[in-house]
Amino acid sequence: MVVSEEGRLLILEDPSDEDLARAREHDGPVIIVLRKLSSVNVHGIHPMNIYILKSPSDEELEAVKAQLMARRTSTKEVPIEGPINRRELLMGRVTKVVEKNIPTYFENACRARFGCNECVNACPVNAISIVNNKVVINENACIECGLCVSKCPTGALAMVGADDNEYVALLNKLNTVRGIRRVTFTCPLNTRGPRKGEYIYRVPCVDAVSPEWVAMALAKSLEVDIECPDPSCKLGGADYAKRLINAFTESFKLGTTEDGALTTAGDEAASEGIIYMGIRRNDYVKALTRLRSRSTGTANELLKIFSVHVDDVKCSFCGVCFAKCPERAFDVGRDGSKTVLRFNNLKCIGCGYCARLCPEKAITVDRAKEFPMSDSTDVVYDEVVTCRMCGKPFDTRRHIMATKVRLGIKGDPEWLYLCPDCRRYYTAKKMLENALGVKGVKSYV
Repeated sequence: MVVSEEGRLLILEDPSDEDLARAREHDGPVIIVLRKLSSVNVHGIHPMNIYILKSPSDEELEAVKAQLMARRTSTKEVPIEGPINRRELLMGRVTKVVEKNIPTYFENACRARFGCNECVNACPVNAISIVNNKVVINENACIECGLCVSKCPTGALAMVGADDNEYVALLNKLNTVRGIRRVTFTCPLNTRGPRKGEYIYRVPCVDAVSPEWVAMALAKSLEVDIECPDPSCKLGGADYAKRLINAFTESFKLGTTEDGALTTAGDEAASEGIIYMGIRRNDYVKALTRLRSRSTGTANELLKIFSVHVDDVKCSFCGVCFAKCPERAFDVGRDGSKTVLRFNNLKCIGCGYCARLCPEKAITVDRAKEFPMSDSTDVVYDEVVTCRMCGKPFDTRRHIMATKVRLGIKGDPEWLYLCPDCRRYYTAKKMLENALGVKGVKSYV
């Protein structure tokens, strides 16, 4: 029977054939609760749209509902070559279609215009390209592995079951649902039910599990496991899962349970009430900051942590990197009488935009080999220059020297050490003196 229909979520309990027929036509996720029945025939429903729970606890049901109520993606009918069947003909279709879990693209979150191409590099079948600074997906070529989703540093790609919105809704719900202590990521081929205290999080393929998701769960003191049911799967999920688990054990002092799940046993109090916002990099920074005390000092390349080197000789302290970084990884502060350019490794997504814009070509970006043990690192110091007329600080020594070289200025003209306001006054005064032919006027500097 139909228990409820909340938004796009349909909940059925011990459904009849009529209920299942309705589920097949439903545009959205379906939860089937089995209390008396042992099984149901769900043929015709995409495996990522159906969730079968056998005599679930109230906590498990509430957690699944929280995840699916936050779903903002959907599967898509993709035209393919081949003859259509009678049912398709009666439905008015003139081409054969197949239902696929194609990644959804959120342009506002994408950093392709800044040079990021992680999704393109990740796709094993070259189904992704960047055209006019936007991600374009070849729907026919896509094999639904989710690697592009897991590699995207900002969450600009999402799939049914592999979406930051869904995942964050679940993790935040677990602040009140106390009985669940483990999240196990697996694919629809794995049909086993959850063990006590376990939440089975089904993704299109375990390739879609990002390091951000693992860190966010560990920061909440949840156990984390990644379970590929088919080691011979051509998508290579088992190998990816192993490498991702190893990346965390290499980078953090974590425990493992008897069945190989990651655990931060003993940190329960420190993780109380942590709330995620659904903004991938921001949530990741929050999680990594919580895990910093467990760092081994190493940063595995799968963790998407980057380092920036600024050539202290070349840098003119022009501020382009600080002003243009899309993730605000650079900051400018004061250290006594000096100005400091600071860099936050955890915020950086490695797009390289700062390096391309730097007029002095003083910046290089690489994957970090060491885990950053502080929120920011001082990368360049410079002396603050004050206006010789009004005394207001207005520039740095490096930038003034670079301006002299760039403009071919010879000597050390007095106007170069004036703030913009005083420089306009000084220039107007000089023009007036020249126009009036006044000589020997006392310097204003």
